[in-house]
Amino acid sequence: MKKGTTYKFNFVNLVKPESSYNQGMKPLIYSKKEADQGTGIGWYRDGENICYYQNPLKKKGGGFYYTLTFQMTFPYEDDEVYLAHCYPYTYSDCLELLQRLCQPETKDRIRKTIVCKTLAGNDCEMAIITNFSSRPEEIAIRRAIVISARVHPGESNASFIAEGILNFLVSDDEVARYLRNNFVFKIIPMLNPDGVLIGNYRTSLSGLDLNRQWIAPSMKLCPENCSTKMMMRKTLESRDILFYCDIHGHSRSKNLFMYGCSNQRADRLKERIFPLLFHKNTDFFNFDYCNFQIQ
Repeated sequence: MKKGTTYKFNFVNLVKPESSYNQGMKPLIYSKKEADQGTGIGWYRDGENICYYQNPLKKKGGGFYYTLTFQMTFPYEDDEVYLAHCYPYTYSDCLELLQRLCQPETKDRIRKTIVCKTLAGNDCEMAIITNFSSRPEEIAIRRAIVISARVHPGESNASFIAEGILNFLVSDDEVARYLRNNFVFKIIPMLNPDGVLIGNYRTSLSGLDLNRQWIAPSMKLCPENCSTKMMMRKTLESRDILFYCDIHGHSRSKNLFMYGCSNQRADRLKERIFPLLFHKNTDFFNFDYCNFQIQ
């Protein structure tokens, strides 16, 4: 990049009709020269003349593509610069997190295992958190809570939330100790490692959106889905699963909220209990943004 030169970027093959870029959001930038100066500045928001709009390019199935356009002026000569939509959270970050948490001194709190090998041969890892120092009969009666994240590679905010959950559950906090004494947590912090590694936004190495493959996943194309379902079935052989949550990000909606599947049973309201309690106990969560009609 040349110092003082204004560059214009156009991304012309986007498909969503609305974007937070039209509501004030800016792209993320990382300047290697800025970082090398030891200023403590890493990724930051920047850009001007930002606009998201429908362009004339037609999609095969009908409708049109959308363009994101913005300008940037770089302060350093011959700088190496990276741009991103969300703050990056890499596969290496995930592996390093689990390695840091799973130490000999924490083996009575957290252990890790491999759910499966991905199509590219990468490990899809899972953390198991409970009070392992309890008597076997105490552990046996604990119900399970299953959490997964980052099925969509572009939703890196999901990984930051998963990291926060893991750090808290392994901590010395009184609530964390209570949870470890009463539940078994099975957490897959990065369900789609291949997609993250190759830079996909929604899909895996197979080109499939793994979040659309849960009903009848193919072990050949979607080992992550198949192995996660097998893990949950195996878990149900020895203990109830009280709660399952898959953490996502959203490109347009704000606040923290939950989606739930449509349920016509007599006990259909039970899926709404946890979100409602969440709403009543923190200002960060908004029950009004929740939707329980997801097919």
